[in-house]
Amino acid sequence: MNLQRKPSFDSVKKYVLDIFFPNRCPFCGKVIKWSDTCCRKCFDEIPFIVTEHCKKCGQEICICNKTNIYYDSCVSITDYSGIVREGIINFKLDKAVNLVDVFKDDIYKKLSDTIDINKIDVVTAVPMHRSTKRSRGYNQADIISKTVSKVINKPANSRLLIKQSGDIAQHKLTRLEREKAVKGLFSVNKKHIGEIDGKTILLCDDIITTGSTLNECARILKDNGARYVHCFTIASTSMGSGKKESI
Repeated sequence: MNLQRKPSFDSVKKYVLDIFFPNRCPFCGKVIKWSDTCCRKCFDEIPFIVTEHCKKCGQEICICNKTNIYYDSCVSITDYSGIVREGIINFKLDKAVNLVDVFKDDIYKKLSDTIDINKIDVVTAVPMHRSTKRSRGYNQADIISKTVSKVINKPANSRLLIKQSGDIAQHKLTRLEREKAVKGLFSVNKKHIGEIDGKTILLCDDIITTGSTLNECARILKDNGARYVHCFTIASTSMGSGKKESI
């Protein structure tokens, strides 16, 4: 992990923009140096995952024998707690779109420890319904997928899937209720079927809780010819941990 961005065209752009729009820590909102990704205090409080998680379902307590897992692996960088929870909430509210930059150095290591990155054909994102995206202005999962694609040097296409209806308040649902709630929620984008059929896809989102959303997206992708679907999220939580998604 490096608090500073590596020199690039993007960093020069960031330097110029910082003159008019000061760079802020995505966790606490404190103004920080233009080249930093977060403040030192918040960095030291990031709850990086250090315990063993199942590489298949992505959970600390494996659920592979409790449901059909359609994705082939899942990996996350942090626990969904403390400042990461606050940072992701800010990320969803357009207050911390630079959150993913904090984890750039960790993305490659985490993924390469789990899968063969060279075999990834395309990086995509869990889709957002058009009405939600229109009101919010962006899909945070799309931002994550584009960052990941740059880190692993693979093409990104966030239009492989379509979300058919608006958001559901899933944080109040059990795992089984979530599985039922996401049925029929997503469909494949027929215009991009050529980037799905026979391909190995890396699917990105901000959080994995029960894995129901990722699993349904993976099922749709595989039903339409995807060879493998691997998943990546910034944070991981558990329905049994007492931690719930707020948004």
